[in-house]
Amino acid sequence: MLHADDRFSEAVAAKVGELEKSTDAEVVVVAAERSGSYHDVAQALGGVGALLAFVVLLLVPFSVHPVLAVLDLAVVWLLVAWVTGGHRVTALLTSQRRRLDQVKRAAAAEFHLEAVHATQSRTGLLVYVSAWEGHVELIPDVGLEARIPRGRWASAAQALTTRDLDGFLAGLDAVGEVLASHVPHSGTRRVDLADAPRIR
Repeated sequence: MLHADDRFSEAVAAKVGELEKSTDAEVVVVAAERSGSYHDVAQALGGVGALLAFVVLLLVPFSVHPVLAVLDLAVVWLLVAWVTGGHRVTALLTSQRRRLDQVKRAAAAEFHLEAVHATQSRTGLLVYVSAWEGHVELIPDVGLEARIPRGRWASAAQALTTRDLDGFLAGLDAVGEVLASHVPHSGTRRVDLADAPRIR
């Protein structure tokens, strides 16, 4: 996963510091392993596992005591739900819309948690990376939205990738170009948020 790369924190902090030299915007990077728990999917898989175990119990050539059968089904359900609950396959079994919705909700929460809105001119930008969902969400504060066309955000978001660190850093360069062209550094004092990415 992208944020598990040993170089990630150091490389992203350096890149954010570099691009902020040419813009009044404040960039905050949050990298999360996942944006949802997917417990419901894991539980559904546990149910499928229990159903298969029930079929096996019906087909075995000897009789199984009803109490033991119920215990077997419960153990299979719990085991499958527990194993798949911590695996990326649970996210991949959901719809793309659900994964994107969860990323958007998690990014919106991080925007406020990290006080990206705390800059004096409201020029904060959250770059939220979610590894399991393979998606990067950009949330600009109102000061940036007023100065940068929505289409530029879409193209900048497309440049960001979760596949590898070099691709992600190249995407940050593209974001930096957008910020520098629309919100250049004015030399005025500003609230500095930490350049280091927040790892979730």
